[in-house]
Amino acid sequence: MDPTSIRQAFDFRTMIADSAARLPEKDFLVLQHAGTLKKVTFSAFQENVRALCEAFFEMDIAGKSVAVIGETSPQWIETYLAVILAGGVIVPLDKELSAEAVVGFINKVGCTAVVYSEKFSTLFDEHAGELEKTLYRISFSQKETDAVSDDAPALGVSDFEQWIAFGKKLVTAGADRYDTNPTDMEKVCAILFTSGTTGTSKGVMLCQKNLISAINGSYCLTQFEEEDVVVSVLPIHHTYEMTCGILTPLFMGSTVCINPSLKTVLRSFQQYKPTGLVLVPLFVTTIHKKIWETARKTGKERFLKTGIALSSKMRRFHLDPRRLLFKEVQALFGGRLKRIICGGAAMAPELVAEFEAFGIALCQGYGITECAPLISVCPEKGNRAGSVGVPIPGLAVKIEPEEEEDGKEIGEILVRGPSVMKGYFDDKQATDEVMRGGWFCTGDYGYIDDDGYIFITGRKKNVIVLENGKNVFPEEIEEYLDRIDLVKECVVVGRKGEDGGVLVTALIYPDFALASERGLGEDLSAIGEAIRKDVAALNRTLPSFKQIRGVEMRRTEFEKTTSQKIIRYKIR
Repeated sequence: MDPTSIRQAFDFRTMIADSAARLPEKDFLVLQHAGTLKKVTFSAFQENVRALCEAFFEMDIAGKSVAVIGETSPQWIETYLAVILAGGVIVPLDKELSAEAVVGFINKVGCTAVVYSEKFSTLFDEHAGELEKTLYRISFSQKETDAVSDDAPALGVSDFEQWIAFGKKLVTAGADRYDTNPTDMEKVCAILFTSGTTGTSKGVMLCQKNLISAINGSYCLTQFEEEDVVVSVLPIHHTYEMTCGILTPLFMGSTVCINPSLKTVLRSFQQYKPTGLVLVPLFVTTIHKKIWETARKTGKERFLKTGIALSSKMRRFHLDPRRLLFKEVQALFGGRLKRIICGGAAMAPELVAEFEAFGIALCQGYGITECAPLISVCPEKGNRAGSVGVPIPGLAVKIEPEEEEDGKEIGEILVRGPSVMKGYFDDKQATDEVMRGGWFCTGDYGYIDDDGYIFITGRKKNVIVLENGKNVFPEEIEEYLDRIDLVKECVVVGRKGEDGGVLVTALIYPDFALASERGLGEDLSAIGEAIRKDVAALNRTLPSFKQIRGVEMRRTEFEKTTSQKIIRYKIR
């Protein structure tokens, strides 16, 4: 899509107004609620954001910091935007955090209010006395009520619907601060704590300019359109999901269907029949393995392989049999899926070709919270396996070379442009460590090819340095290991050998269900022996310095973040 020929978002208020004006009765949000399907139109969404914003002004919350925590819901999204449009700072919190961490983050920022789902009512009741500056605790329950008060909410606990009703009363009486409050695109409007996989939490400060830049980049490169239906799967407190999975569809006029739980993902796909998805590699690889497991169980593995080869040949002659040949595969996604944007971790390059064969464009993207989060995306027309795409419009990306491999200059990826954060909250030292001459240092290693496509080789802090000075990026080796059927999860680390040298070692959590089907039961020794044979075969395809010298099996899954990234710092 030519960036000069498409619409542009300018700020959140005009973005919401444009979609509500163009598509007032179209569904923006759809979710299961109290056993029925609840729908929120674009006009109703704007009405609620406006009302909540006016209530924040009236109750002196405008311009203040507000935390939000809970499951993905219309109330969560309305809160996010209303706080920002009232000139405040939204602080999205991970719903998997401990009570201590939740209270700590709220106090660190000095939040005047916290908005939360019913699940967190007990937490905030029990820890109310520890919330140092929090005057309002606003609960959005999922219960239907016969009557909602439109009186001004009192200090302490109040109901979200009362804030909406109170705001609507203010609007009816002529309140217009939602429309007249000046927009400062450079002012910090969101603070996101990135515990990630590092074990240390920094508060990334973003402004509207950062977020709008990422939204425009997402719209330009993902090629989602007004007619698309998206299923929201990832945790909403992550910038990736909020920016690319919620705010970009809001701008485009697409419908977002909310999946309630990781256990219901495939059910949601079949119910809502998405045309586009925003996912992380774990979901893609899990579904990919399920496709082939199902084919093996039903005796259709050979048919699937033959179909892929046949499809490839026919498409060379402009004949496309994919919807017919792979109807059962597409049915897993609801039957209408056209594209998946995948980001957040490394992904095996061959999956791109395989999903393309099934009739689904699998395009990898690259982002980091500090860039709101989008840095690059592979455009569908020009998709390149193994690459995380080209930079979004307006963003400059360069490599600071540190080594050369196969003629490619590899080094840290540096980024500069309108989506780069304002800095880390109350942490100038940490900010200075990642900003260099106006460039943000991502901590990721990679290279850029002659066409401007970015390739990531690994994380700087994860790199394994061998005694001969060679660098091994665990993420690359993990991609290879993921291709082994019996490997469900893996992490590659450097272990000290008996001679003092560093050994590339794979820690593996096997697929016990598949092992059982193959007659190995849960015998970790037998499963390990089978996997070591596959690893030996893999090693024969790798340069000697990248070969896996040790395999350690485990019975438990790796601990993960809510976005399903393995927490590396906890691995021993």
